[in-house]
Amino acid sequence: MIRTNTQKLTVAGMLMAAGLLLPFAFAHGLGVQGTVLLPMHIPVLLAGFLCGPLYGAFCGLLTPALNTLLTGMPAAFPMLPIMTAELTTYGLVSGLLFWKTPLGRKKFGVLPTLATAMLCGRISYWAMFEALAAAFGELKALPVLAAVTTGLPGIVIQFLLIPAVVEALRRFRPGEDTLRSAVNLIREGTATCVVIRENRIVRTGTGMGIGPVIQLYEEGALKDVSVVDKIVGKAAAMVFVLGGAKSCYGVTMSKSAEAYLKAHHISTASDTLVEIITDRTGGGICPMEQAVMEIDDPAEGLVALKKRLEELRSKIRDNFYPVVRIRWLCGDPRPEIHIK
Repeated sequence: MIRTNTQKLTVAGMLMAAGLLLPFAFAHGLGVQGTVLLPMHIPVLLAGFLCGPLYGAFCGLLTPALNTLLTGMPAAFPMLPIMTAELTTYGLVSGLLFWKTPLGRKKFGVLPTLATAMLCGRISYWAMFEALAAAFGELKALPVLAAVTTGLPGIVIQFLLIPAVVEALRRFRPGEDTLRSAVNLIREGTATCVVIRENRIVRTGTGMGIGPVIQLYEEGALKDVSVVDKIVGKAAAMVFVLGGAKSCYGVTMSKSAEAYLKAHHISTASDTLVEIITDRTGGGICPMEQAVMEIDDPAEGLVALKKRLEELRSKIRDNFYPVVRIRWLCGDPRPEIHIK
């Protein structure tokens, strides 16, 4: 669900921090033992779902060790190796199933993924418990069935909380397959702008420059969606902000567009990040970018963009009446538009 390694590392780090804070808060704030509410399990499972198997496994491997080092819980022996085996399995299996199998693309794939990861984690718990018991004799730790029974409240919380979080984030950001399909449509020339809602492609735009983006805005198609666009400059970013988009992916995106979108709390990603969007010749800045360069308000920016578009169209009509074939705007060859 999270695309770049930097983002995955950041989120995994935040979840590991939560894995330290939650057990401390439950034990000292609520006076409830970790074996009951299982607060360390939730961040590790989420790491697998959100960041994939590698980061999920590392989160499961390191979180118990850091808790032991900083708080003394779980005990270094025998619970630390038992919990490390269990939680590493949680993060690995949830990530593998959700990222590498069709379960991650199914509407209700979170629950079976979660149940399978929890089952595999308990098997790892049992295997490590039995291995340590065989090597060292009787252990001061709960056997697997007793651990499951004691932790039933925590298991219920996991089944309620984790699917809700994952599904909410999945609606907010498109899945990898959907995103890849949208980018392919653009690279094949089938579309220049793609709208994704609830992990499905619901609209595509074709045409030249900022026009298709403005059309999608005027049709109300940008509200609460993810947008994939061929070229995202500040001009397009303003329209996405005004339309209420939730996230934006640019095959090519300018740094000013990235900064503008982030300033308006719209998540961004891109294949190529550039300083500026150039005009068709590559020798100057795109005229649409020039129109909004000194503007910050998106509504004011839209007015400026429409004015600039009309100026350019009027100039072409004056010079080439009665019929002209236009192939221009922001250096991008597009389908021909006939103006009479």
